[in-house]
Amino acid sequence: MIAKYLPAERANRMLLIATMLLIIWTAIELQFTKIWAGFLPSIVRMGISYTGELLLIIMAFIVVIHPTIGRKNLLQKLKNPLNFSLLLFFSFALFSMFINNVPFAQGIFGLRAIFQYLILFYILLAIEIPTEWVKKVFYLILGIGIVQSIIGFLQIAFLVPLPLRNIEERRSIEIGEEVRAFGMMDSSNTLAGFLVAVLLLVLLYVFVYKGNLSTKSKMIYLIIGAVILTAIALTFSRQAFLALIGCLGLIGIIFRKNKAFRILLVSSAALVVVFVVGYAAALFFLDGFAQRNLYTLDLSKNYRFLIIMSGLDVFLLNPITGVGPGMFGSNAAFVFNSPFHQFLDEGLPSTMRTVDNNALYVIVEYGVIGVLLLGYFLFKVIKTMTVFSEQTDILMEKWVSLFVVTFAIAFVVMGLLSTAWENHQIALWLWLFLGIGVNWYKKGDWQ
Repeated sequence: MIAKYLPAERANRMLLIATMLLIIWTAIELQFTKIWAGFLPSIVRMGISYTGELLLIIMAFIVVIHPTIGRKNLLQKLKNPLNFSLLLFFSFALFSMFINNVPFAQGIFGLRAIFQYLILFYILLAIEIPTEWVKKVFYLILGIGIVQSIIGFLQIAFLVPLPLRNIEERRSIEIGEEVRAFGMMDSSNTLAGFLVAVLLLVLLYVFVYKGNLSTKSKMIYLIIGAVILTAIALTFSRQAFLALIGCLGLIGIIFRKNKAFRILLVSSAALVVVFVVGYAAALFFLDGFAQRNLYTLDLSKNYRFLIIMSGLDVFLLNPITGVGPGMFGSNAAFVFNSPFHQFLDEGLPSTMRTVDNNALYVIVEYGVIGVLLLGYFLFKVIKTMTVFSEQTDILMEKWVSLFVVTFAIAFVVMGLLSTAWENHQIALWLWLFLGIGVNWYKKGDWQ
């Protein structure tokens, strides 16, 4: 019956379109839901905020029940080199939940914080992904990135402050302090992480396709890259610049035997110069940025330092296996009012709904063993996609695999300073392109 009214080709096309809708919705959902905050009942606003998750569930349902795409063929399609490392980590997470008496819902919610788009990854493994569709996705992402950048420029020009919940908590409406580009995101760091992914896609596209692009096309892409890099600078996000520098530098080192890849190492060094000069200039010319850095240097007011010290207290309670998923730093810990919040420093903002450091909450919730297992999974991701990029002769596959490797590194670096790992607008890029890359990797005849 399903095959009659929804043949495999049509179902596959629907799933590809749904993925593009998910990309669009993820880029606008934060401000879209706030626009309607004063007009809609809370239950309706909550429903709107879970639109992306609902779309993923519908997509997964189609994959599972479809006789051609799923059912008997599903297990074979979902086999991939990352499954074992994922199974190890999830098994340990369940073990940590059990020994720490973590309520099941709280533990699953906490685990979801890191792996929220894992469903999308497996959906993409089950379907056919044409290169033409990926090219359209690239253009769509470019368009979204340009729009977000322009909105960010306007926010700086008209001194639009960051969208904090309580206007009385704003320290000063100055550029570099409370005035930073945030686009349609909830913070400047979110926009910065989002644009880092877009910039990497552009740079690697030009790098991989340089022999196939006209001089005019290269100039257009480089101008787009410059616009996005400027927007990143106007977010005043140190984590984004450091992530960009780190990922390009490491890729240049990993592939240093290839002369072409040394360009990335040079680019990383150039960004270091841009970062240092820009940072110094902002300190000298922008009072708001200078004031923000004074708060950073004052450890009694630096909430990141206070969070680390609070997390260290909880980590020492169970350093080997952690206190359990959803028990300290993820959103689940705040939603379920974890008892470990009594360790949080009194100097932290009362409105803080998550520990603003993914690496900290992972090591506290999962302990040393959990960090090693998560590191093993990331190692498998980078190794698999590195091998793929070296072995494939198809430029589109090389581009996607290189992006996964570079963004995975940037993703890790951003998580050391923020909540990038559980942020929809940033995490989506890793799982989206990882799903595409592993899908193509499995079909390669070079294995």
